[in-house]
Amino acid sequence: MNLSYVSPFVVRQVMQQDDFEIFHRVDSAPGFITPHTHDFYEIYFPRTEGVSYIVEGHRYRLGPGMVVLIAPGQTHYSDVAETGLKVERFVLWLNTSFVESLVGLLPRFRNLQPEDLRGRNLITPDVETYELMIGLLFSLLHEKQLNDLDSASLNRLVVAQLLIHISRVLSNAPGSMTGRAAQRYRDIMRVYEYINGHLKDPLSVGGLAETFFMDKNTLTRQFKHVTGMTPAECIRRKRLDAAYTMISHGAGITESAHECGFSDYSAFYRAFKAAYGISPSDCAGHDLTGVQLQPREE
Repeated sequence: MNLSYVSPFVVRQVMQQDDFEIFHRVDSAPGFITPHTHDFYEIYFPRTEGVSYIVEGHRYRLGPGMVVLIAPGQTHYSDVAETGLKVERFVLWLNTSFVESLVGLLPRFRNLQPEDLRGRNLITPDVETYELMIGLLFSLLHEKQLNDLDSASLNRLVVAQLLIHISRVLSNAPGSMTGRAAQRYRDIMRVYEYINGHLKDPLSVGGLAETFFMDKNTLTRQFKHVTGMTPAECIRRKRLDAAYTMISHGAGITESAHECGFSDYSAFYRAFKAAYGISPSDCAGHDLTGVQLQPREE
């Protein structure tokens, strides 16, 4: 997975584009966010436990595999159980006019009004549908970065597919995560959380396979199927993100690299520069929980 897809958090609640905006964020959450409303749709895909989302007075305790759909005008805010908890999530903003322009492709979504979503903002698709949705988000992130002559047309089709999946779930009984697919998802998420908690320790795909009594090739295949990246890519990404957070909050560069599991500074420097486009020393003074000194284009 391309680490440049990750967007630093910026204080902005107004759309700058006339179709959609997508963010993949991994940062230390500030805790409580002030209740607010938008004049556009927001779709929130949590990838971390410990976050609640409150929409029109309904509190939803979130985790990976869930989706929150907020319609224009609905009051909402997030509440993180532990201040400073590192939270990963995808956030998709959709201009209402853009959604209306897709209405011919969205026969079910067309009839959804804000009042129809009251108390139903939490979407729990089955595992296969959820994985398809995450794949579509990565496609939007890729096209956002590529931004060539075909991107706008492809993005329309991808957003339409995503909304069709959402409207299917809303129109039918929510899918329950049961059976072999659900067990596979739970197994992989245990590996994912283990990586999060052991970044300083020696980590390898073989070691993870032994720890979780899995075949190495099976682990790699299923991990990528669920998360969109291999275990090795996940380890590197998580370590880099943790180092970025430490350095941007004032920790020493060498200390941060060591604490996040990098024993070779040269390799750390190259990986950091490739991931974020800046050197570790340039990162000092940046803050993932606020506006960057030189913010990237959102």
